[in-house]
Amino acid sequence: MAEFLRPGDTVVVGQAAAEPRELVAHLIEATQDIDGVTAVVGYALTDAWAKVTPEHPKVLTYSAHGPMRRLAREGLLEILPCHYSQLGHLVTTGPLKADVVLVQLSPADADGYHSFGTSLDYVAQAAQSSPVIIAEINENMPFTRASLRLHSSRITASITTDRPLAGTPAREPTSTDHAVARKVASVIPDGASVQLGIGAMASAIAAALRGHRGLRVRSGLVGNWLLDLRAAGALDTAEGSCVAGMALGDAQLYAFVQDARAIEFMPITDLVSAAAVARCDPYVAVNSALEVDLLGQVNSEMINGAYIGAVGSQVDTFRATRAAKSGLAVVAVPARNPAGTSQIVGSLSGPVTSPQSDVDLVITEYGIADIRGTSLRERAERLIAVAAPEHRDALRTRLPYEPDREESKNNVAQR
Repeated sequence: MAEFLRPGDTVVVGQAAAEPRELVAHLIEATQDIDGVTAVVGYALTDAWAKVTPEHPKVLTYSAHGPMRRLAREGLLEILPCHYSQLGHLVTTGPLKADVVLVQLSPADADGYHSFGTSLDYVAQAAQSSPVIIAEINENMPFTRASLRLHSSRITASITTDRPLAGTPAREPTSTDHAVARKVASVIPDGASVQLGIGAMASAIAAALRGHRGLRVRSGLVGNWLLDLRAAGALDTAEGSCVAGMALGDAQLYAFVQDARAIEFMPITDLVSAAAVARCDPYVAVNSALEVDLLGQVNSEMINGAYIGAVGSQVDTFRATRAAKSGLAVVAVPARNPAGTSQIVGSLSGPVTSPQSDVDLVITEYGIADIRGTSLRERAERLIAVAAPEHRDALRTRLPYEPDREESKNNVAQR
């Protein structure tokens, strides 16, 4: 690895199930003796990142999940707070332009082309122009239907493996997750195109959608819930009915995405393009959150000074709903966090990931707060109504400012 790295290089590393775990270990070992190397990392899963030392390499990520949280606690991580759709530009022609790309690929087909497999993302985009590409070619990586591939002639160096692909670290849904999910399912009609992501809440929502029919998928991430919907007969089976950027689940999911007709992979910029989403009727984007305040603003990144989440594609998918004939931006969140604290709050303890103007519905186990076309006071009242009962009185003391109506009338009369 060291022979392909120079001081000051930017190295873009594959993510999720496509993270090249052996190459990551080699990268960290090699950069202990090379100054100024920046590793641009996404949804990481390998424990090899625990061996990072200060600035060797400098680790820059959009997502503080998995092993990245430990690096964040130890001060060894720098956060890139950008929309997921911006990453492709940043690593191809922007300030994080890749000097080296580390990827995990499928074996080549008869024409010498490798598939990016379970992730078609900014890493695949960077690989189209990076001068150095180091590949981990895994016999278990599926050859998927996608808009980008990589010819073997573009690969600078490679290793081969046959290790199983990484699986999702998501926990099982709780009874509360299922209660929220049933309410989410009630606002999704048959025939909708849906964005769910992965995780316990996404799995719970998919379980609640099993009785639906003709559902299509347009999601930055898909998990094993896709198989559940297919088995239940809820999915539209037409070619191109499922579009994703990444798949993260188990061996059954990876076998499913190998089917050229089952699912197509594309970068997030194509997935949420106005032209593509305009053909969806409706497009329902469901995302979770760490907090929602009484204005309807969403924090999905930081709690009490600790960065534990990501901007991700939340804003991208929420704003894409505006291009659909009938779009709906939904925040699905339990009313309480695991510590019992309210997740509907008077003011956010972290940054605003999604502004109040981008959110349509906030759904908890206590109900559906439809904040479309509402004033500041009206939306606050609706959000308090879906908070946990024991937190509502305290939240009422935090109502957003709104001028006194009588005083406003008097001011108008005096004019």
